[in-house]
Amino acid sequence: MKLVNWSYAKRYNIKAIFDDFPHVVVLFRQIGGYYFIYSMKGLTKDHVPGRREYVQMEYLLNKELGSLTAYLERKLR
Repeated sequence: MKLVNWSYAKRYNIKAIFDDFPHVVVLFRQIGGYYFIYSMKGLTKDHVPGRREYVQMEYLLNKELGSLTAYLERKLR
C-alpha cells in the first residue's frame, strides 16, 4: 500500500488517499504527537479495510509527516 495524496482539512484533520482504497477518503486526527484514523468516507460493503490495513495507513501517514517515532512508541507509555 502507498500513500497517494494527503492534505490538511477542517478542524485539525488530515485527509489522505491510499492506492489500495482509492475511493476512500481517510480522515486522521492528532493525539499525543502522532496521527490516528478518525473516520473514513466512501466505504463500500465489498471493499472494507481490516485492522491490518488501518495500522498500515497510520504507519504510512505518520512516516510521511515525521511523527513515526511517537506513533511507534504509543503503546510503550
